[in-house]
Amino acid sequence: MAGSDTLPCYEIVPANERTVAEVEAWLDAEETAHQAAWAIYEKGDYDVEIPPRGFRCNWNSVKRTWREGTARLDMLIIGGETVGFLDGTDILEIRSDVRGNGYGRILADFMVARAVADGISVLEIEIAPSSAEPFWVAMGFSPVHARNGPGGGIFAYRVLPRVYEMADGPRVPYTVEFFTEKAWYAGDFQSFASFEGEGELLPDGAIQLSSRAYCFDPQDRGSGDYFARISVGGSVLFGDKTKREAGKAIGIERDAGYTYFIDRIHPKRFGNGHDGGAT
Repeated sequence: MAGSDTLPCYEIVPANERTVAEVEAWLDAEETAHQAAWAIYEKGDYDVEIPPRGFRCNWNSVKRTWREGTARLDMLIIGGETVGFLDGTDILEIRSDVRGNGYGRILADFMVARAVADGISVLEIEIAPSSAEPFWVAMGFSPVHARNGPGGGIFAYRVLPRVYEMADGPRVPYTVEFFTEKAWYAGDFQSFASFEGEGELLPDGAIQLSSRAYCFDPQDRGSGDYFARISVGGSVLFGDKTKREAGKAIGIERDAGYTYFIDRIHPKRFGNGHDGGAT
């Protein structure tokens, strides 16, 4: 159980058949109320108040993937009642009659904390309906209106930074840059993300970065290959596609959200028979 001075005690638990049935009941009620008001509106009564539409249209697929074990479904319980649900990072809904009490923030904070625990570098969501944009902005997400989400909503993201405490080892300056395929082959080398600082030289020859360098371009849909250029002490060690085996050798990894990142540079491991195509 958790709670605060302003919020009641609550718990967030994995879904079970009872809580799924509870959610389905209030989703059905929301959809019925919405459809009834919409029918009145279409008949010409433009003064009718149309209740917000929930995610009943998506619910059957949510149930299916949860029962198949391919998606996570969590329930917000307050006072023994299921008042909200979170379908991975795809759908967050609070029961319509209890909205405005901070319950959405509880589930959103839970989603972010879980992403941090999973090692995700950038949390990406689709905001729908658009009226929810102020809420997600308040939760630290940055909308990108020029890039629509897969379902037609507003694409938004939140960077989950990783900062690492340095010990007493020697300091080594580094630069990590990421490029789109188009920029790389054009030869202009205008990076969409660049990270530099002083890393710590570890006993095994690796260099611990002061913070995570992540390959993320808010404007790009990720349809092509990304490139990375890694420099240490002013010398370029690597310049090639992030997905190359040589990239893995030098320290490029991919997190649970499919974002490439680097926490440590491994010059010795990379130099053992690998050709990074450095430029």
